[in-house]
Amino acid sequence: MASAIVEAFRRIERDHPTRPLMYLPGAHRVITAADLAQMSASLGAVLDAARVAPGRVVGAALGNRPSAIAAFLACAERGHPFLPIDGGTATAELGHIGRRLNAAALMLATAEPVLGFQTRQAVGHVTLVITDDPPAGPAHNASVLKLTSGTTGVPRATLTSEAALVLDTRTLMDAMGIGADDIQIAAIPLSHAYGFGNLLVPLLLQGTAIVMREAFVPQRLPEDARAVGARVFPGVPFMFDFFGANPPPGGWPPTLTTLMSAGARLGHATVDRFRAEFGIKIHSFYGTTETGGICYDAGDDAVTEGNVGRPLKSVTVSLMPHDGAPPGGGRVLVRGPGVVTSYADGVDPEVFVEGGFLTGDLGAFDGMGRLVLSGRMSPFVNVAGRKVQPGEVEAVLREVEGMVDVRVMGLADDRRGEHLVAFLVMRSAPPSVVHLRRFCATRLASFKIPRVFVFLDEIPLTSRGKLDRTALDAAARAASTGML
Repeated sequence: MASAIVEAFRRIERDHPTRPLMYLPGAHRVITAADLAQMSASLGAVLDAARVAPGRVVGAALGNRPSAIAAFLACAERGHPFLPIDGGTATAELGHIGRRLNAAALMLATAEPVLGFQTRQAVGHVTLVITDDPPAGPAHNASVLKLTSGTTGVPRATLTSEAALVLDTRTLMDAMGIGADDIQIAAIPLSHAYGFGNLLVPLLLQGTAIVMREAFVPQRLPEDARAVGARVFPGVPFMFDFFGANPPPGGWPPTLTTLMSAGARLGHATVDRFRAEFGIKIHSFYGTTETGGICYDAGDDAVTEGNVGRPLKSVTVSLMPHDGAPPGGGRVLVRGPGVVTSYADGVDPEVFVEGGFLTGDLGAFDGMGRLVLSGRMSPFVNVAGRKVQPGEVEAVLREVEGMVDVRVMGLADDRRGEHLVAFLVMRSAPPSVVHLRRFCATRLASFKIPRVFVFLDEIPLTSRGKLDRTALDAAARAASTGML
């Protein structure tokens, strides 16, 4: 079956081959539709030579580079479910993700060896590695396997169909008023569901161009926007916090007027300060990896804390009773054609319920039908808009020699939203912080490495035998204050 996304891009390439699709100010380059087609063909030829069978998963850890978009295009054309992985993922973690999700091949921006995979061929700055053994699991019909921190448990991957991708993108572009002639700032990772749906797919589906650097460089973003006339900036709260506290010397770019924030709760103070400084409202966007977009605050009026707007077209939001939810509220249940029905490792009956997906968010509707989120029931930590499951970091730290017990939690951070703190109980003299960070760096992405390490004689418990989070929070704040 032909790919609708590939067909849409081919029409753009045929009718407008010189159309700019990616502006790369750091490299002083512009990637046109014809350029992207050529890059995709080169990567596709490598996949063909490696004889990766259709239906087999191909992962890519390429960061915010043109090759990431070309890799998805090549996979879509050949029927390979695409597994986008964060570009900062450690090599050991890459191998673990690839093997766990039965990836037949990985496209990487590094030539470092990956356990369980062997180097096949390199093209440009992309290295293809293939599995030592053919995947034992079944082939998938999905278009994309989106990694998610999961409502509970370890990170998982959704089975997202192309139909869901296309519908979600078209719904978002309509709600946000983003057209083919717009230019977006690509500061969020393309490998994450937010960046994938708001930046990568619109580029291929309708030719909406992006201006992109390999990382978020706040000092350059305003001038990048001015240089190309960018109008749309999908960001995360810490990015807008930065600009609110550090107004650009030349003022806010006059064309950059459609701003949205997702990935973590957008604080009311951030919205108010930004509006007072620049006269522009930041719109809240709420979605999950499993559902795509859920709600969008499209209006220009002021809203209360946690208000994420009304449900998007074709999306139904209901509230399931749950302890800790606000009066009249509950746990957010989402139904709609863009909602996935399972993870790659099977259906989770705790979250795929009543024909929808039960999120880990708690909330209620206001008098105008807008959803107001009040908190989460899961222990995620949001580090600069990236969700980290503490249990994943704890599992790595338990491998440190002499480790007796470990807990990881988040602490509020003015710059990054939250940062990770690890509490360690050792049976002998504790290792240095440098040693611990190096140990983590070989196994975890950089944003998953704890910023603070606190050594304790024992993990504090309450009188009921539960983890004493109040005591841990006090110890974390004392340690963090000592660092400043």
